[in-house]
Parts: sequence; structure tokens; C-alpha cells
Amino acid sequence: MKLFAILAAIGLVFCLACGGHDDDDKNNELMAPGQNCLACHGSFRVAGTVFGSATADSGSGLAGITVIITDANQVDTTLTTNAAGNFFTTAPLALPLKKAAVVRNGTRTEMTGPPVGDCNRCHTLPATGGASGRIHLP
Repeated sequence: MKLFAILAAIGLVFCLACGGHDDDDKNNELMAPGQNCLACHGSFRVAGTVFGSATADSGSGLAGITVIITDANQVDTTLTTNAAGNFFTTAPLALPLKKAAVVRNGTRTEMTGPPVGDCNRCHTLPATGGASGRIHLP
């Protein structure tokens, strides 16, 4: 019985880390914009959300933004944000990642040295790990 309680508590923590949403977007690619994606989605190698500003609220992700991730082997993986502004991939990437870029209307914004593939872990509100707030375009 004690083991069950511990496992239930751990499950609750992981659910809350991923936003704990009980809405129509639960368990699909539109869920929990701006939340720590890899906390729940262990198959993702890279995931995050692109916003219009560093302080945008979670409901204002940008659709149709190109995100380019360069891995340790200098291989680029190109992703496009969905209607919630979320991007993700399960494709294998060589770590550590070397750089990331977001592209909108031909304007490219580079970010060097992303430490991990869980972009929203640091690019959150409030920002952590030296990030400048949410992933955003100028």
C-alpha cells in the first residue's frame, strides 16, 4: 500500500510538470504550450514552444515558425511549430546540441549552445538556466 502511494505521488508530480491540463488538448501535440515537454514525453529528443515575446502567456504560441536544431554531428533537423506554437521530434540527435535557430518570414534568430533538447525547461516564466525568457522572435 505504501509503494502504491509513493508511485501515485510520483505520477502526480510528472503530470503537474507537464502542465496538468484536463482540457481538449490533453495528450496531443497542442497540449501545454510553454511547459516542460520532456518531463512527460520521454520519446522526444527536442521539444519546445515559440512565442512572440520573452514574457508571452502560454496561450500565445506562434504557428508556422521554422525551428532548426543542429546536433553534435552538425546535422540539422528542421521542425515547424503547430497551432499552439509547439515543436518536437523523436528523431535521434547526437548530443550535445550545437545550436538552434528560429526563422520567420526569412528572418533567422540564432541561439548558440542549447544545453539540452528540452527547450522549455529553461525558456519559461520565470526564465532559468541563463535563458532570456520564452523562446521568441524579435
